Amino acid sequence: MLPSGRSRQEVDPMDVVQLRCAGQAMPDARDLVRRYCGLPWSRGGPETWAYPYFDLIPGGDPDFVEPIDVLACAALHPGLRREDLAYFDRSSGPFDQWLSNLPTDLELADADDDLVAQIADLLFLVDPVGLSMLSKVAHRKRPLLVPMFDRVVADRYRPITGERGQLAWPALVTAISEDLRDQHNRRLLDDIVREAVSELGEPTSLSALRALDIAMWMELEA
Repeated sequence: MLPSGRSRQEVDPMDVVQLRCAGQAMPDARDLVRRYCGLPWSRGGPETWAYPYFDLIPGGDPDFVEPIDVLACAALHPGLRREDLAYFDRSSGPFDQWLSNLPTDLELADADDDLVAQIADLLFLVDPVGLSMLSKVAHRKRPLLVPMFDRVVADRYRPITGERGQLAWPALVTAISEDLRDQHNRRLLDDIVREAVSELGEPTSLSALRALDIAMWMELEA
């Protein structure tokens, strides 16, 4: 079965373009995103992953972290700690200030070097909350702009960043922005997102950046 019920003669040329991530081809990116979002895919019907519990939860005020933002991140971040809850409830002033300086309507693919450096500065705010949790909340508030950090993403880009763990973040942001800036990747990701949003028919924070993240994670975990 082809996505959206299209016949083989009607397949868009974009379907045959492979996403390239960290220098490696991801031929199943469209299927991986569709599966995660609960849409029919080439080898099966709808499935349930974390999409309805993270991407479909409204983000609210883009400059204010609300309890629902932290709770939604628990769908992607097993092991939410009391320290994480306390930080966003009582001590997130530095994070809020960092966040308020980031534009709400700019994609990472279009970010200049100074803005990429601002995003990389999140690394300086990781005490007492780890980068994985901070970046997920930041992505909730800036879904076009701030990547999410986790082991899958860090490992995927390690041949490029040369770093392990949180120290990879600055080079990781740069590498992801370059992959999103690639014209073939950009057209394919935009097409995947448009197709998914059209079929889902409901408000969602799904972006090209998020679609890339989903494809990376699903390739390893699905």
